[in-house]
Formats: sequence, C-alpha cells, structure tokens
Amino acid sequence: MKKENFHILNPRLDPNFKAIFTQPTPESRCALKSFLSAATGRKVVAVTVVENDDPKEFNTERGIRYDINCEFEDGTLAQIEMQGENKNHAFGNRVEYYVSRLGSSLVNVGDEWDKLPQAYQISVLDFYFDKSNMNPIHHYIMVAPSDGSKLSGILNVIFMELPKAIKFCKNTDVELLQCALKWCKFLKEADNPEKQDLINELAKSEEGIMGATKTLSKISQDRWRWIMQGRIEGEKRDYITGINAAKREGEEKGARKTTIANAKSLYKNGVSIEIIAKSLNMTEDQVRKIVLKPSGSK
Repeated sequence: MKKENFHILNPRLDPNFKAIFTQPTPESRCALKSFLSAATGRKVVAVTVVENDDPKEFNTERGIRYDINCEFEDGTLAQIEMQGENKNHAFGNRVEYYVSRLGSSLVNVGDEWDKLPQAYQISVLDFYFDKSNMNPIHHYIMVAPSDGSKLSGILNVIFMELPKAIKFCKNTDVELLQCALKWCKFLKEADNPEKQDLINELAKSEEGIMGATKTLSKISQDRWRWIMQGRIEGEKRDYITGINAAKREGEEKGARKTTIANAKSLYKNGVSIEIIAKSLNMTEDQVRKIVLKPSGSK
C-alpha cells in the first residue's frame, strides 16, 4: 500500500536509529527490549539505557554522537550500533576491539572471574559483511578453530546484515519468521512507501516492532531531524562523489602511463609514428611529443 504524502525518516541513519530505541516512552522501551531479545536470543525483561554523555540542547549535533549503551537487569552490557558502510574493510577488527573494551568495563577490583556478566556488541549493518554466507544473522563468540569448543561466552559479537534479510526467506509468511529477521526487514523497509503492507504485518506480529513503528512515525514529525538527515545524506554523497572522482583520476593517470609506455615500446621496435597514432587513438603530434622527447625531460 503506497500512501500519499508519506514522510518517514530513514531508520538506517545513525541518529534516527538511536532515536527509535532511546525515547522516554513505553513504545520506545518496548522496542528496545524486543530488539535486544531478538538479537541476543535471551528474554530481556528490563533494560536501562546508559548515558554516556551529558544531554545536549538542540543543535546540529544533537543525537548523533554515540551508540546505544544498555544494561540488562543482571548487569549484562550491550552496545547497539547502526553501520551504513564497511570503511576500509576493517569492520571485523573494529568490533572485536569494541566488545573487548566493553567486556573490560565490567571488571572491578575484587570481582571473581566466574561472576562476570556477558557483554554484547550488536551491529546492524546496511552492507554485506560476509558474502560467502547469506544468513543475515551471525552470533560470534571465541571458539577453538580445531574443534569449535568455546571459552566462557562472555564476549559476544552479533551482526544483523540488512541487505541479506530482504533476500532471505523472501516469500516466507511474516508469522513464521524469527524475530531477528522481522527486525531486519523492518529496519530495511520502514521508510519505503511501497512496503507499508509488510511493515503493518511486522508490527501486528511483534509488539516491539509496533512500538518502533509508532516511535519512528512520531519522531518523523520533528523538522530538525529532517534537517539532520539531509545533512548526513549530503555529506555521504559528497564522500562518495570524492571517492569516485579520485578513482576516475587514478584510472585516467594509469591509462595515460600505459599509453605512453606502449607508444615508446612500439617506436623503439621500429613502428612508424603514423601507425602508432592510429593504433593508440592518438594524433601524430601527440606521439611525436612522447617518442621524440629528449631523455630526462618532463
């Protein structure tokens, strides 16, 4: 069902993603508990959002700095983040560092090792991390590569790859999907006006997604969030444009070097300037400047 005047923020942008789960409302808290339960596979009865900075008044940076830090009723810590791209292809290294840092924050002087609670680094990825396995949900722990035996299971890394979720179980009835996949589909399609029938089905099947849908709809009424979304999208376009321009420039320089080397090689082997020009799609004057250039000149 496509709605006219459909305006819903993109939940895959970091500030909007965080806002869904951190509003001081029953719907937002329900969404957070549901999401954590789905991601970790354990029933989350109560959860607290841990402040990691003083609250800000509205400005251009409001709500975009930090990941969602949570503490379960038993002291377990979880950090949730949304990632739109795998910069430098080093995302695996990054999350291993973050979960180890999160785990170390649980240790106090005098604590017994066997009393340490678990720590979860939950990353929602809007890109393919591992194309060799099309399962959208991966839960990583420390295991022995020889036989798969695990250590304590204290440190946990969970990836939810959104692009895979669209293809995975594409024609499966919503009621039959595991909750984590429902969340993936919601986050990937919530702002798509063509997919609102699916969003409604997901919301009806899972109370937490219903809470997230209501929260996303409510925060989408905030004009400043649209301004922030526009800035983020603009910065991303600038970044991509710059990367592509640099890539094209590099390719052009590489092609130029190859052409020069080929022209010199052909001329050295007795090929006429006329033939070289035709074969390399150059003018004869261009070929002369290359092959007759004095040695050592620039």
